[in-house]
Amino acid sequence: MKKTSLLPTELEIILGSLLGDSHLRNNTSTIDFSHSHKQYEYLKWKHDKLNRITTNIWKTIIQNKYIRYDFKTSKKYKLDVKSISLLIWDKRNKKTVTRKWLNLLTPLSLAIWWLDDGSLTIHKGNRVGKLSTHCFSYEEHLIIQKYFEVIWDIKIDIRMEKNKYYFCRLNVTNLKKLITIIYPYVTQIPSMIYKIDFNYKNKKYIGDFEYVYNYIKNCINPRRD
Repeated sequence: MKKTSLLPTELEIILGSLLGDSHLRNNTSTIDFSHSHKQYEYLKWKHDKLNRITTNIWKTIIQNKYIRYDFKTSKKYKLDVKSISLLIWDKRNKKTVTRKWLNLLTPLSLAIWWLDDGSLTIHKGNRVGKLSTHCFSYEEHLIIQKYFEVIWDIKIDIRMEKNKYYFCRLNVTNLKKLITIIYPYVTQIPSMIYKIDFNYKNKKYIGDFEYVYNYIKNCINPRRD
C-alpha cells in the first residue's frame, strides 16, 4: 500500500465536501462521495479533480427507480487523513464544525459546500439563499455565522424549520457576496449553475452584481459571434 499525502486542491475539495454530502468512515482512511442521477455531472467533476486518489464511479439503483452514483478514495493509497479526522470529529467521533476547520476553507471549498447543500429561493420577490446545515447544533451555527462575517464579510441568519433543524439563510445582499466568490468554480459545471442563477427578468435587482450576473448568464446561453 502506497502512502500518499493530499495535494492542496484535493484537500480543499475534501474539506468542503465533508461539510456537505461526503463522509469519512470511522476508523478508516476512506472518504465516500455520493450524488443523485441529477447531479452526475457534478460528481464526475469532483471525481476528475480527485482522480489520482479515488476509485472508479459506480452506479446503484435503489427500489428500481432511484439512481445514485458513488466513488470513494482508493485503498491503493494510504491517505494521511488522521489530521482530517481530528479536525472534523469530536471525542465521540461525531462530525462537529469548528473554527479551525472553517479557517482552512478556500473559495473552492465554499463552492463545494454550496453545491452540496446550498439552494436559492424567493422571499418577497427577491432571491435568498439557504445552506442546509441541519445536522449541526445551534452552537455550531454560531461558529459558522461568525466565520462568514469575519473572514468573508458575509452576514448570515440562523433560522429553524420544523421546530427542530437549524439552517443558514442569506439575504440577497450577502448571497451576491457569496456567489461572487464561488461562481468561477460553479460555472465549470453547467448542470449546477441553477444553484447560483438569479434569473431576474428585471435587472434593477442586480446592481453592482451585474458583471457576475452577466458572466453566469453567458455560461448558460453562450454567445455565438
